[in-house]
Formats: sequence, C-alpha cells, structure tokens
Amino acid sequence: MSAPRPVSLHYEEDLMPLLLNRLALATLCLLPAAAMELHSPSRPLLASFMYSCDASTPQPRVTTKYTAAGRPRAKPDLAPVAIYERGKSPDRAYETIGEVHVLAAGSRMAVSELDSWAIKGARKLGGDAIVDVWYEDAAQVSPKAGDPGLLYLSASVVRWQ
Repeated sequence: MSAPRPVSLHYEEDLMPLLLNRLALATLCLLPAAAMELHSPSRPLLASFMYSCDASTPQPRVTTKYTAAGRPRAKPDLAPVAIYERGKSPDRAYETIGEVHVLAAGSRMAVSELDSWAIKGARKLGGDAIVDVWYEDAAQVSPKAGDPGLLYLSASVVRWQ
C-alpha cells in the first residue's frame, strides 16, 4: 500500500480572486475621498458616502374626464377650489362638468395629499369645487383601481352657476 498523496489546496491561488475583488471594492469606496484636494494640508481628509436609492416621492395617478357638453377653460394654478365630502353639498347652485380620480402612489400618502392632487385636476377641467368626495381602498372599488392598502379618491368636478 502506498503512502497517501498530499492534498494540494492551492491556498494562494484560491484567495487571489477574493483579495482582488475586495481591493477593487475598497478602491471604489475611497474614490470620493481621493478626489478631494489632497495638496491642502490645512484640510483633513474626509471620506463621503451617498445612498444610491432615489428618495423622491412618486406622484399619484390622477385621471380626469369631462362629463358635460363643451369644455370650460382651465383655472389658474392658484384659483380656489372648494372640497365637499360625500354627504355634504354646497349652498349655491352648480353644474357638474366632470370627474376626478386620484390613486395614491404609496401606502403612506395622506388624504390631504390626495385632496391637493384632486384640486389640481379640477382646475385643469375649469372647476370651482369638487363634490361627493369619497376615499376608499383602491382594491375595493369597482373596477379595482390599485393594490390593497392604497387610497383612492373619487369626486365630481363642478362649476358655479
């Protein structure tokens, strides 16, 4: 019976790619610090780190539709638009000119944000107010407007007579 052969682990060869990958990663992390003015001895070297994720808030989906004959001119960006939730109606005469629907962009979007976007939509239609404003889970409306947990605003756009 012969003596067992020694097992060759090739330790240095196996570690080389791993060491090169780590060296490349460390170099990339230190690039912002190396890009600073190194010739100024009065300034300390400062490494920086920035997240690569987009922190902007996505906008909700706003849909508008005219329901009356003719199309009124859009209102200015700062024109007042009144809000009347379902069950409350204005004290003055009005005519319905369209509809506005707003689907929240995320589960943390507040009702006040939906209201703001609905007002913008009403201005585009030339409305003076939105009435019969209703908030519901987007998955519960028919037809389904979005994923469960997203708020959905539905309202009629009106113009004062």
